[in-house]
Amino acid sequence: MPQSKADIRRRIRALRDAAPAGLRAEWSARICAKAMALPAYRLAQTIHIFLSIQSEVDTHAIIAHALACGKRVVVPIFVKGSEETPCAQITSLNPGAFDFGKWDLRAPKVLQPVSPDEIDLAFVPLVAFACLAPGCGPLQEKSSARVARIGYGIGFYDRFLKRVRAGAPKIGLAFELQRVEAIPIEHFDVLLDGVITEASECLPSLG
Repeated sequence: MPQSKADIRRRIRALRDAAPAGLRAEWSARICAKAMALPAYRLAQTIHIFLSIQSEVDTHAIIAHALACGKRVVVPIFVKGSEETPCAQITSLNPGAFDFGKWDLRAPKVLQPVSPDEIDLAFVPLVAFACLAPGCGPLQEKSSARVARIGYGIGFYDRFLKRVRAGAPKIGLAFELQRVEAIPIEHFDVLLDGVITEASECLPSLG
């Protein structure tokens, strides 16, 4: 019997949490380097990226590099109990520029809203993923690549990604241990264009 999303979420979060912090840091460095080498990243003027929490891929290196390169960096703003999916620009990683909420979620103290249709490239967090493209595997590039993801069960990114500009690549960042064979897909789920892990890539042609 196929596993439910809740079962997959619980199992993969436990695996991710159990990975030694030093290994996660090493894997994160590899993932960030691959992400910054993407032609789509180099060309993007406005990138969306998540501020890592808990045992997620550490995105600090991408954010610092993007800011240093003069890119506009946009992060999600989670509004509890709301269907809204706003995002806002950040100009620094200084802890003093953020308010810290539950689960170490950070929000800029000074909100500079950005419309999702201005985003050129979106890096997306996830708990688990399954690559749906036939033959998609380690270090392969497939123009038909599509990736199913499981998030934290709130639905923020399914709603948010529907508002991102059509044609803007939506790429998951995850550890290889978060890969699963199959994920139940529902009508409201938004597929990603690709995913980058420390060991493999499942990417479309991102020009």
